[in-house]
Amino acid sequence: MIKKFRLTQNENLQIEQKKITNNIDRISKDNRNEDKNIKTYTVNFNEHIETKEFISMTDHLDNEKKIEIEKIIKEYRTIFAKDKYDIGSVRNYEAHIDLLVNKYCSKRPYRCTIQDKLEIEEQISMLLKNNLIEESYSPFAAPVTLAFKKVENRKSRLCVDFRELNKIVVPQAQPFPLIDDLIIKTRNCKYFTTLDINSAFWAIPLRVEDRSKTGFVTQDGHFQWTCLPFGLKTSPAIFQRILSNILRKHNLTGYSVNYIDDILIYSSTFEEHIRHIRNVLEAIIKEGFRLKFKKCTFASDSVKYLGHIIQNNSVRPLKDNLISIRDFPTPKTQKNIRQFLGKINFYHEYIPRSAIILDPLHNLLRKNEKFVWSEKCEESFNQIKRYLCSQPVLEIFDKDLPIKIYTDASLEGIGAILKQTQLDGKDKPVAYFSKKLNEHQKRKKAIYLECLAMKEAIKYWQHWLIGKQFTIYSDHKPLENMNIKCRTDEELGDLTYYLSQYDFTVKYIPGKENVEADCLSRNPVLESEDNREELLRIVNVIQIKDIVEDQEKNETIKEKKQNLIYKNKIYYKKIKKQQKIILSEEFSKKLIKKVHENFCHIGIRQLQKKISPIYTAINLTKNIINTCKTCEICIKNKSRCQKKIGLMSQLGPATKPFEIMSMDTIGGFGGSRSTKKYLHILVDHYTRYAFIATSKTQNASDFINLTKKVLEKDEIGIILTDQYPGINSREFKQYLQENNIKLIFTAVNTPFSNGLNERLNQTIVNKIRCKMNEKNNKRTWATLARECIQKYNETEHSVTGFAPKYLLDGTNVSILPNEFKTIENEDKWITDRRLALENTIKSHEYNKKIFDRYRKMQEFNVGDSVYVENGNRLNRKKLDELKIGPFKIIEKISNSIYRLDTGNRKTESTLFHITKLQPVVTEEDEGEENEYDDNL
Repeated sequence: MIKKFRLTQNENLQIEQKKITNNIDRISKDNRNEDKNIKTYTVNFNEHIETKEFISMTDHLDNEKKIEIEKIIKEYRTIFAKDKYDIGSVRNYEAHIDLLVNKYCSKRPYRCTIQDKLEIEEQISMLLKNNLIEESYSPFAAPVTLAFKKVENRKSRLCVDFRELNKIVVPQAQPFPLIDDLIIKTRNCKYFTTLDINSAFWAIPLRVEDRSKTGFVTQDGHFQWTCLPFGLKTSPAIFQRILSNILRKHNLTGYSVNYIDDILIYSSTFEEHIRHIRNVLEAIIKEGFRLKFKKCTFASDSVKYLGHIIQNNSVRPLKDNLISIRDFPTPKTQKNIRQFLGKINFYHEYIPRSAIILDPLHNLLRKNEKFVWSEKCEESFNQIKRYLCSQPVLEIFDKDLPIKIYTDASLEGIGAILKQTQLDGKDKPVAYFSKKLNEHQKRKKAIYLECLAMKEAIKYWQHWLIGKQFTIYSDHKPLENMNIKCRTDEELGDLTYYLSQYDFTVKYIPGKENVEADCLSRNPVLESEDNREELLRIVNVIQIKDIVEDQEKNETIKEKKQNLIYKNKIYYKKIKKQQKIILSEEFSKKLIKKVHENFCHIGIRQLQKKISPIYTAINLTKNIINTCKTCEICIKNKSRCQKKIGLMSQLGPATKPFEIMSMDTIGGFGGSRSTKKYLHILVDHYTRYAFIATSKTQNASDFINLTKKVLEKDEIGIILTDQYPGINSREFKQYLQENNIKLIFTAVNTPFSNGLNERLNQTIVNKIRCKMNEKNNKRTWATLARECIQKYNETEHSVTGFAPKYLLDGTNVSILPNEFKTIENEDKWITDRRLALENTIKSHEYNKKIFDRYRKMQEFNVGDSVYVENGNRLNRKKLDELKIGPFKIIEKISNSIYRLDTGNRKTESTLFHITKLQPVVTEEDEGEENEYDDNL
């Protein structure tokens, strides 16, 4: 017996939450109890939502979070459909069906069993009752059939065979979400919710004048759809466009995305996620859709989407494209070896020493040779498999290269290999696929198995094939160009019905040329139950009707009609022997943006090659440049974007010793015969004289002790340094203040601002390394460091031309015998100091010339918005944004250093060097710079 509880809206919230908590605890307890006679309770959000469904969706959450999800489902309970015919009332959108040619498609109804006929009649009755179809007098007539439904495992899904209609339907285009874009959007997100639109396509009304094109026949009647039907090849693109526009219309795209009828919501915190779910549900209610409760998941920590599993900062593919090779079964007969070696023959040129490696396998094929699988055979077999799964044998999938799929079927299984024609004209493999047949499938005809191989391969690689044109090669001649004239087999018809939704051609290839796929089909890896997901397709990026509508409003076309070419309802202009479709500037901007995003943010040249050969518009080139240069995603994520800004500047130059000094720390010395880990260096900019200290830490006391060594000789004016915690401490800053020393920090992530120290660091470490690795050396690195810094100070510097020690105190350490040494003249020492300064200035001017060669001058003002490099590249993950922001400039420290409003509490961490900044560019800014113009 099932009890039900209902909570009234007037009850106190605390009492309600307490009841819900008790209810969930009680449900969990009841579910764990194996006694069937124990009474269970239903959540009863709606009559069709059962307790077990709710519990299965929220069992990963604690009680408090379950209560929040339960409250949302209760509040929006009317949004969940009672059955597949409950589609809501979407009335603000209409689907169109345009035909390439003006002809009718009509076929006789398929024969079926008495049971199937009763099921079809029952479903037709329900469709009529819910006004999803109506009686028709249309010349169009597509037959219907029943397909197996995965969940119920029986023939219960009514399908209209639109294969003939799909051949003449004008493709409609809509960019679908890419997993690469989703990775960026879901960064740092921990909660994911998926919502499934109930009977999605049926929710979209069909334009009255297009309904006759969807006519279909049963053995008892002729009907047509009043809504967007399943099986029509443009249905996915139409629905994708409508639902994505709805998300954009309600400002939901910051935390939600849809793939056809699946909506994904992602958030960083649970509280934020609850708010996001409510916003999306509100929009769905306003637009009139219904959700299928069983297919929704709430606040999960991981979710399956676009063929990947998405988690917190983690994305991994659901399918392994190399498993068919890595798990290739060990040969058990000479026939298996011949099959395997036949596949290898295609890749001999890519496998070094292939003849030597394969020798143990070739030996087993010799006449009268007994088949014994030895360790050498196993080693050879595994080594070749590793080569087949590596570069240069295996290529990475490239969306811009031609796609070829070679398929084959045998009584053991089905196999396929996906190849792409590379720039050198050679076809190279990208991925492999093989799958075992179940006992039922093994009894099927050859044509069914060959068609099944094509379907399963497409399903396996559908995340690459959706929206693409590709070619399938099969050694079964009747399948060429899908030449199946009648539905002789119901299951074969189901296969071809599914395949008709993709954009491909079938070409015949002799069996002797299809050895690779044949090898995989006879040695399958995946079990027959694997790979059950089914997705549909997209077609183009732009629709013909949109072009026609745009041209009807184009005043330029109206004025110059006599000079234009008109065909297929489209106006063309002949430019350099090419006929190009005319677009308005506004429409061309939308197209440019769509192509730019759809092709993964391609650059200016690639965008021109995609669009310019086909279309022409006013300012087409200019708008292509604007789109690429103002794209925020490109600015933030591309390593090669705009010209680098910021010229080299200089602190100084110093005109006397200790006027400017710079400090730095080198770590990683631990274990080299010493417990000390750090080398601290303080160098004078005028003489290049260096002071060092070694220590176990890099605390303020270490830097104070190093500074004292210099203060024993003279006063210090300025110390330039990076932002180390010890240097940035209050203790060290106070010590410098007491000694009237000014402290200047370099900007964030700009070690080149302290270039003198960076170069000296390399020099000193190289010297220590050389001394450390001399034979018979038993001294610690700290001892060697003091010796190396002494020798450095006594060696002529490559920039000044004089030894730092000589410039500091006039002491010239020479390798001449004492008898040849002369007393240095003080006037000469002063002259040499002056010459050293001149050499320093010349060196800086030369370096500045090299540094500034490929940079441009840029000046920012307070209030400007800029992007900033996203931290040090060594600490950044591979797919992290390269730039973050934009942030406002709140202070100009110098021509090179700016303070930004980043929200960081440390003032030093808000200082940025101009070379790390990227201005926010608007279309107006780019328009002023560009002189390109494509007038009609």
